[in-house]
Amino acid sequence: MQKQHLLSSDPTHLYRTRKVSHELALYLLPAQSPTPRGVLLLLPGFGGPAESVFQETALGQEASQAGFVTVVPTLNNRLYLDSSSMYFLDDVLRHLLRQYPSVGPNLVIGGFSAGGHLALTYAETLVGDTTRLPLRVKAVFGVDPPVDLANFWQTGQRRIAQACSPLLVREGRSMAATLTQAFGGSPEQVPGAYRQYSAFSSSDSTGGNLALLRTIPVRVYCEPDLSFWREHYCPTMQLEDLNTPMLQQLIHCLQRQGNRQAEYLETRGKGRVGKRPFPHSWSIVDAPECIRWLQPYTEQ
Repeated sequence: MQKQHLLSSDPTHLYRTRKVSHELALYLLPAQSPTPRGVLLLLPGFGGPAESVFQETALGQEASQAGFVTVVPTLNNRLYLDSSSMYFLDDVLRHLLRQYPSVGPNLVIGGFSAGGHLALTYAETLVGDTTRLPLRVKAVFGVDPPVDLANFWQTGQRRIAQACSPLLVREGRSMAATLTQAFGGSPEQVPGAYRQYSAFSSSDSTGGNLALLRTIPVRVYCEPDLSFWREHYCPTMQLEDLNTPMLQQLIHCLQRQGNRQAEYLETRGKGRVGKRPFPHSWSIVDAPECIRWLQPYTEQ
């Protein structure tokens, strides 16, 4: 794994870790091939260190063996794709193309949690504007991401009302406050803003921005272990408090629009962080199988 520096400052606070950092960079795992076949862009979850992605999932290692260059940018402080994060991702990929022109147009994007939402929305952006980059999105996947920001705001409100644990209450307040401040109000007050920045709008028959992915292979992964959350965090938690219902609706929406390459993958007992069970984690992805899935879409 290589760390490559891009910018010496981070004026819009795209990246945050326990160790204060004022630079933007990328972590890169080269392909085990003299002529790489494509790029796998992986986006960490909210607050997750970029370099830890290579410890939390074997996707990078499996992609390297399959001939992909894997890149993880220092972007972990966004719930939605704003202009700063979008331009940073553009810069990351341009930087990569200068080093690896042989990758051609082949780009696959994936992300975990909030990073999964960014992966989907960035894919929508690139599909909607093919002049941005010479790369083309060949597939995209999200690992238990929140995908409808209006629903995500409501989830935050429910966590506050449930008052089950200080952690969930703080998280709920942070979710609602961040979105309210960013968009100028609640989903009821400014519904257009929430639709504009959501990968999927469940209130729209075509899914809002999701319609841009109707011809793109899309996967979402989820492990809805409600018993785990009730035992460890909140006994009154319901399925609607998880990302599961929105992810199921997202895939059904794509399938209704004719996307036969849209898949919802539900797992059981695979989620772990270190040695402890935790269903909201990178580990729910079967890395070798995922790389086998994307390979046919990147044939040169």
